[in-house]
Amino acid sequence: MDTAFIPPVDPLIPFLKGIAMVGLRPTKGYAELAAGRLKAVRNGRRTFIRASEVERYIRSLEAASVKEDA
Repeated sequence: MDTAFIPPVDPLIPFLKGIAMVGLRPTKGYAELAAGRLKAVRNGRRTFIRASEVERYIRSLEAASVKEDA
């Protein structure tokens, strides 16, 4: 068995928990998902957000905030 390199796993966060981490209510979270500003993955009936997607979304909010301040 080759164990040279195993890439790190990007954890999946349940959708409602993920949007709560960002500070969104469910309605706004679903609106962001529908608008394409937030991406989710499905596993059967369950919806998840990748941890990297939560970080990307927060960075995009910070970038938008900086643009508005300028």
